[in-house]
Amino acid sequence: MSRWLDPLIDVWSSALKIVRPAKHASKRLLVDEILSLQIVITATIGALAILGLYWGGQWVLQDNYSRWAMQWTEELNELGSPLYMFNDTDAAFRLESFIDKYPEISRVSYFESDGSVMHAIYNGAGDGGEQAPIDADKIDELSALVRSDVPYLVETSYLNARVFRILAPVWTESIAGDGLFNFDFVQEPGSSQIKLVGFVGLELDFSLFHNQLLSNIKIAIVVLLAMLLLSGFIGRRQLARALTAISDLHDPITELAKGNMNVEFKPSAHREISEIVEALEATVSALCERDARLLHLANHDSLTGLFNRRRLVEELKKEIDNVITNESSGALLFIDLDQFKYVNDTCGHPAGDRLIKKVAEQLESTVGQMGIVARFGGDEFAVLLHSVRKREAENIANEILLDMRQLAHIEGDKVLHVHCSIGITTIQSDKFDHDELIAHADIACREAKESGRNRHQFYSLSEHEANKIVADVGWVGKLRDAIDNDKFRLMFQPIVEIATGRITHHEVLLRLVGDNGKLVSPDAFLPAAVRFGLMAEIDTWIVEHAIQILASFREAQPDLRFSLNLSANAFEVDDLTGFVRSTLEKNNVPAGAVIFEITESLAVRHLNYVEHQIGTLRELGCELALDDFGTGYSSFGYLQKLSVDYIKIDGCFIRDLANNPVDQKMVRLIGEIGQEAGMRTVAEYVQDAPTLALLAELGIDSAQGYFIGRPTAIPTTKSMPIPISFRKTGSTRP
Repeated sequence: MSRWLDPLIDVWSSALKIVRPAKHASKRLLVDEILSLQIVITATIGALAILGLYWGGQWVLQDNYSRWAMQWTEELNELGSPLYMFNDTDAAFRLESFIDKYPEISRVSYFESDGSVMHAIYNGAGDGGEQAPIDADKIDELSALVRSDVPYLVETSYLNARVFRILAPVWTESIAGDGLFNFDFVQEPGSSQIKLVGFVGLELDFSLFHNQLLSNIKIAIVVLLAMLLLSGFIGRRQLARALTAISDLHDPITELAKGNMNVEFKPSAHREISEIVEALEATVSALCERDARLLHLANHDSLTGLFNRRRLVEELKKEIDNVITNESSGALLFIDLDQFKYVNDTCGHPAGDRLIKKVAEQLESTVGQMGIVARFGGDEFAVLLHSVRKREAENIANEILLDMRQLAHIEGDKVLHVHCSIGITTIQSDKFDHDELIAHADIACREAKESGRNRHQFYSLSEHEANKIVADVGWVGKLRDAIDNDKFRLMFQPIVEIATGRITHHEVLLRLVGDNGKLVSPDAFLPAAVRFGLMAEIDTWIVEHAIQILASFREAQPDLRFSLNLSANAFEVDDLTGFVRSTLEKNNVPAGAVIFEITESLAVRHLNYVEHQIGTLRELGCELALDDFGTGYSSFGYLQKLSVDYIKIDGCFIRDLANNPVDQKMVRLIGEIGQEAGMRTVAEYVQDAPTLALLAELGIDSAQGYFIGRPTAIPTTKSMPIPISFRKTGSTRP
């Protein structure tokens, strides 16, 4: 409908001289759209009504015309009979007088029985042309109408229904009798005598009535157009007034789109607009509540309600600016709870969370208005002190230590005491940025721990440490760029089954593309990533991209499997298993094609939590490997609590395996325990054939190292079909 409606809208808009802003010159006004549609509908209905009036009036008139014509025909038949019977000249005069009374009668003709014209009378000036005789076929048709129920024949045209021609037979009928006055009025059919004496023709023209009808219709159209125009002007004014309330919503909604929630909506007298305003106000209220909630979540730790690391960094930047502007000084305290992991191990994570909340409350109470308390994550806190000197910062640190020593938390039948180590760095200039200050406080905290724990330590900068900090800060920018712009590269090192030489899977190793295009080993940048909290993002990057690559290679190698290393930070992801599941499904990779490696130190430190995460990953279908096994304490004791599929023996036991009997016994013991527990064993750092042969004798299942295969950009499919006896000869390579 818009194809034929648009031009009308444009014409209507021009007629009303609508002035539109240049910005929206190409857009139609809603007022014009509604009004034009209303006018089109009204005009259509009016046109249909006029057409109905025209056709209906014409039908009524035509019906009346027919009845009048029949009546006049009967009268003319009677008036014209003397012409046939007595040749009465007065009859012609009477006929003329009759038709003069009816201007609709244009001509009356009387015909002989053979169809020839006997007499014709014209109405008005002129004779209308010579009257033609009736043809033979028409005479037969008219003769058949004698004494019929409809004794006349009507001729008209659909193209000109205003003109009629009526022909009727004229006959005489005598009554049979058998005496002078003995007439039989009740006669048998066929007993009367009928004689066709001629025909009468009546020509009618009702154009006068028709023209009057058309004139009235034209007047009605003019009146309708005037009413439409008037209603258009009035309707547009009313619609514009009604829609002004909608236009008034433009500026508040624009401000709302810009993020300004302090907007007011004008009230409206119309219910519909009022409902829209109420909905918008409810939306603004909900958005304000959501923004406040999101802002709180973005700036606060969900467990303790303290500021999180992000918000502390913002406050630290402000403090650095304040120190410069006001020539004052501040301090940053980094607090790490001592031996907190044992609380989680012995009482579980819920108990640890309750203790963390209590510690947070105590820190806020101790610091008070002197500064800001934030939780960095886990059992680490930070305190930013405003406008304090070194001595004041030390006093507050001592108060924190004293309050922590006196803090007791009851958990069931256990009373838990918590001590902490505090690292302090002062803020006296803008020489160091926020990341460097956090690193200083962290280093001082570690020094406090190494000095015996439950104490504080000020940061002192040595040349070596300064260079290390500068290097770490430099790595942060490079790592951030690598995460955001995919500048990491993945390498693949094969792991083979010793008995067969068959490659069982590949370990995925991370490399960073350096400024010169060369690949950088993770030993150079991972410490900085851990220090500055980037490991969780790196773990996520590895999982996502490794599974994508695995999907592409599995098209040609359906049995290909990858082993991915997870740091402790990976388990800080809200839903690690859900992320892994969605990534596998998106790339159409079965869960059994992925093995996740976790270090023994991570598993031992967060036993209960890691055990739960391992369980969910195994339920998904992934396999788990315990990396660097044997380097921690109580390794065998914790092994029975962890449900893993692989035990990866740390390289320190393999490096000198052929020459160290103690390492051989240790490796043999690990192999036997793995066999009993149904776990496969993997030896790392296999550098030569004698070591590989010895591992076979010690019962180790698989091997990994440069002798097996170096990391490559594409996973290798070539196995190592080398007899064990040949490997024992000491040959460096087959």
